[in-house]
Amino acid sequence: MATKTGDNRLRILLVGTRILPFRHSGDKNFWLDIIHGLQRLGHAIEIVSVMVEDVPTEGLPLLRVPPIPMYLRPDLRFNPSHRHIAGTNNYVSKTISLPRIVRAVRRRQKAFRPDVIHFIDNYGPAMMGVRAAFGRGPLTISAPTYQPDRPLYDRLLQASFTSFDVVVPFSEAYRRRLLELHFPPERVRRIRWGIDVQKIAPPSAAQRESARRELGLTPEQLVILWTGFIQQTGEPDLRLAMRTAEQTLRTNPSKYAFLFCFKPEHFKERYRDFERPGLRVFGTADAFHAARTSADILLSPFQDARSTAAPPLAWLECLAMGIPILTTEIPGVDEAVVAGRSGFAVRSPNVASERLVELASDAGLQRRLREGARQITVERYSADRALDEYVELWSTLSLAKGSSMPRASSQKRTPS
Repeated sequence: MATKTGDNRLRILLVGTRILPFRHSGDKNFWLDIIHGLQRLGHAIEIVSVMVEDVPTEGLPLLRVPPIPMYLRPDLRFNPSHRHIAGTNNYVSKTISLPRIVRAVRRRQKAFRPDVIHFIDNYGPAMMGVRAAFGRGPLTISAPTYQPDRPLYDRLLQASFTSFDVVVPFSEAYRRRLLELHFPPERVRRIRWGIDVQKIAPPSAAQRESARRELGLTPEQLVILWTGFIQQTGEPDLRLAMRTAEQTLRTNPSKYAFLFCFKPEHFKERYRDFERPGLRVFGTADAFHAARTSADILLSPFQDARSTAAPPLAWLECLAMGIPILTTEIPGVDEAVVAGRSGFAVRSPNVASERLVELASDAGLQRRLREGARQITVERYSADRALDEYVELWSTLSLAKGSSMPRASSQKRTPS
C-alpha cells in the first residue's frame, strides 16, 4: 500500500448515502468538495454510494448500491413525487440495506486495498458487526448530529459506533456528548465540516438589488429567509418559524418580507396556505437562490432542545454569503451563531420577533452582522481546513496499521 512505501498519498474508501457526482440540495455537497480536494492532493478515492438514482458517474470512481426501501410510516417532510427518498431515509431501510453495503465494500476492499474506510453516514446499531466484516484496517465514521428522538437512542448510538477506531463529530457540543456517553477521548476527533469559502461569498450590491427586483421586494424591507427542510428540522420547526413571522408582521406588515423556501422534494401545495401580506412561499431552486441573495437574515429555529446543532450546511452557506442567523438555543448553536457577531440564539418566537424588529431599525447592526457572519465561516468552517484535518487523521491511523494500536472493540471505557 502507498503508506508502506514512503508515499504520503492515501487510498480512501468512502461509504455513504446519496453521494452524487454533482452539487444538489443535500448535505453531501460538503463531501463532494472533500472528494475533489483529495483528488487534487493526489490521494486515491473510491466511493460506495447508497442511492436509488442510477446517474452517470461523471468521472467519479463511484459504485452505486441500491437501498431497500421501507414504508412503515409516511415521512411528512417529503411530497409524493419523492417518496423513494422518504422510503430510504429511515433506520429500518438503512439496517436492512446494510448487508448489501457490506458486500459492496468488501468487494472494493479486496480490489482497491484502501488505507482507511470512512463511513459518511450511520446505518444503525447493526454496524457493530462491520469490524468483523472488514478486518483490522482503520475504520472511521462521521457523526454530524445528535438527535435523541427515539427510545434507547444513546444505547443504539453506542452500538453503531462500536466498530470504529475514531468517531468524527462535527461540533464541539457533540464531542462533549460522546464523552458523557463514555466514549474514550482517543476515539473521538472533532472535525467541523465546511464549505468552499472562495466559491460561496457575499453577493454584490448589484446582485442583491437584482434579486430583490426579481421577487418584487423594496430596498427598505428587512428580508427574512426560512429554508427547509434542513438537517434535524421538520414541520414542528416550520410552525415555530411561522409563529415568529406572524408576530413580527403584526407590528408592520410592509416593513418585513418573510420568504419561506422549500426544497422541491419537500414542497407541497398546501404550504401556499401560509401566504399572507409580507409572507411568501416558494418551492423551486431558482426562487430559493433569488431569496437567499436578497436575504438580510436566516430564520432557522429548532423545536427539539435535546438535539445538538451540526450546524446545518445551509447555515454555513448563508453565513459565508454574509447572512446572519436567528435560531433557538440548543447545544452547538453558539459555535456558528456567535451572539451579536453572526446572529442570535433565542428562547422563544416572541424574543425572535423582538430581535427582528431591532434589526430592521438598526442599519449598523445589520452591517456588523453581515461582516461577522462571513468572518465566522472563514475562521471555522472552511472545507479546505476540514480536508487537512481529515487527511491528518487518516494518515495517522494508516501509519499505525500493523502496530499495537488498540482496536475499537478492545478499548476500555474511561469515565467522562
